[in-house]
Amino acid sequence: MSSPLPSLPVQELAAIGPYFALDVAGPDNQGWRPAGALIKDADHLSQIIDLVATRLGTTQRWIAASVFYQGWAARLTSIYAGSAVAYGAVPDLRTDLVRYRPRQSGPVDLSVVRLHPLSADSGWRSLHDCHLDPLAAAIRGQVRIGGYLLLGNAASALAGALGVLAQTRQETLGALIGQGWAQPADVVPCGRWVPGPDGPRYARATCCGYELLDRGSRCGDCSLTWR
Repeated sequence: MSSPLPSLPVQELAAIGPYFALDVAGPDNQGWRPAGALIKDADHLSQIIDLVATRLGTTQRWIAASVFYQGWAARLTSIYAGSAVAYGAVPDLRTDLVRYRPRQSGPVDLSVVRLHPLSADSGWRSLHDCHLDPLAAAIRGQVRIGGYLLLGNAASALAGALGVLAQTRQETLGALIGQGWAQPADVVPCGRWVPGPDGPRYARATCCGYELLDRGSRCGDCSLTWR
């Protein structure tokens, strides 16, 4: 018989940084919208992409979609990785349970209607299969963008979360990336960890497009840098 999963005081994750913050709020709290609206409501998703394009000052919607997805994946994978490290379990982050609240600046607010603890493996399956992958498909229905690029964004987001955790927890980055949950099979083809003088660094296999913006720059894990 398996051991019961630990409780998840996820509000404590906010101490790590804003990308790790997760509220526990009921479905009727003012200002919260269901994450599923981004997948089920094409007009709503289109408006979100256009809003990001305006903020970035670009007419290239695929770059706006890529940047939006990267930021969204960064929020979700940070909560996933932070919970796995802190509690040995993760919240179920499928779209049916997640709510979001837009902000004028900074990462979007996220909450869950019901806090359902899962093992790290099960939690990733739920996060990927019932949130990240359907959202990527919805985005690809709006703009011409590769699925591999979007998956690379998710891989980069998870790698970034691990880097932050290594800086704030009493555990090295090498030890963190050695955990099975830290390198899910879905994102392994999207990049690799390479040794460096200051420890491992992540090198993704795709470019998110941010460098192509007028005020853009090359990301630290960009495939163009590592090539």
